[in-house]
Amino acid sequence: MRKLVFSVTIVAMTGIVLVSNNAIAEVMPSNAEIMREVTTLKEIIERQNMRIMELEKRVVREEEVNIRQSETMDTRTATLERLRGVREAFEGLEIGVSGTFVGQGTPDANSVGDEQHKSRFDGSYSADLTIEKQFGDYGTAFAYLEAGQGGGLTDKLSVFSNVNYDATAGNNTAEWLEFWYQQYLFDRQVMLTAGKLDPTCFIDTNEYANDECTQFLSDIFRNAPTVEFPENAFGGRIYLTSEFLLNCIEVEAVYMDSGATGWDDIMNKGFVGTQVNFMPARAFGYDEERWGGNYRAYFWANGADHLKIEDLEERTKEKNYGLGISCDQMLTEIFGAFGRFGWANPKVYVGDNNSGIEYTWSMGLQMTGEYWNREEDIVAVGVGQVIPGEDYRDTVDTHKNETHLEAYYSYKVNDHLTMSPDFQVIWDPNGDGNERYLFIYGIRGQVDY
Repeated sequence: MRKLVFSVTIVAMTGIVLVSNNAIAEVMPSNAEIMREVTTLKEIIERQNMRIMELEKRVVREEEVNIRQSETMDTRTATLERLRGVREAFEGLEIGVSGTFVGQGTPDANSVGDEQHKSRFDGSYSADLTIEKQFGDYGTAFAYLEAGQGGGLTDKLSVFSNVNYDATAGNNTAEWLEFWYQQYLFDRQVMLTAGKLDPTCFIDTNEYANDECTQFLSDIFRNAPTVEFPENAFGGRIYLTSEFLLNCIEVEAVYMDSGATGWDDIMNKGFVGTQVNFMPARAFGYDEERWGGNYRAYFWANGADHLKIEDLEERTKEKNYGLGISCDQMLTEIFGAFGRFGWANPKVYVGDNNSGIEYTWSMGLQMTGEYWNREEDIVAVGVGQVIPGEDYRDTVDTHKNETHLEAYYSYKVNDHLTMSPDFQVIWDPNGDGNERYLFIYGIRGQVDY
């Protein structure tokens, strides 16, 4: 009986085990399934790793781009700063280059010596470089360099006032004729200028007769021969105007080294000049482009020591001084007129050609070529006299005045070249009283670029 029970028990337990194993077998995955799951999981992990690596690379690239952009921005900023500095350096900068060529002839040169009474045709040239820099609305710097060669007819004629103001008689050596700085104050109602100055820019100025490169060539029409201008030298100038006077009155004064000390002791024996300018078009509200005009009065004094004509040996410290007027007036949009008058101390010895001159006057007319469809052309004529004082007349035994006539036609060939035929006649040159005259013919070429 026990054996039967035991057997039954064994059989039952075996069934239970079999049943349990079958249930577990039905629940647990197979090795193949596990391997597939592991492979899938591995692939997922690899994809995630690759994604992470890609994200890391992207982050690195973005950081590199940001760094490069930052560096580029810094570079751009530095470049812009440099460009801004360059732009500011060149802003308001104007550079002008020009050349003037003059050929003049005469059938009868009247200089003394071997060249006397000979037909001649001589030439000269000057090359100019101007540099101007505007500093906002408060200042200007200016430099003027000139080189030239040839004296033309200036040393072949014996006259009070010569025929070619542009002739430098130089040897191609360049020289800074002007170098100055100008400061503006009170909305340009006050201007202060200091440096190496040209006195003819401030005293005895004129719109129609003040530029030998484009207007009259003769000295008498460039400036009054009575004014003893010093060579360009160190000096200072002040300019004044006023809105209360409608800016119709300008006053300026200049002090310069007279050249007597060669830039040493420049505050001693200097040249002083002052000029007052009245502009009626501004005063009465006229259109300046049609009725513009200037009426100037000036006084000057040259403090250098001079000889006295009547006593060249004893009186050696005489001073020279004088006064004058210079006017220009538009008559229409086509016509303009000018006039000058000057007086100087007639008792001092100034130089071979200017000693003893007491008075000078000149006048002339200018018109544009609008009537023949050449609006930029100019034709002009001027006449004037140089009048010696009594002391000079008695010393050299002459009683004649030197009379000048000049006419020119300025023909604008193109934007860079202007040609000007020029003709001059001088009666009683140097006041010699021989009832002679000199005829001077010439051509001037002006190149601007």
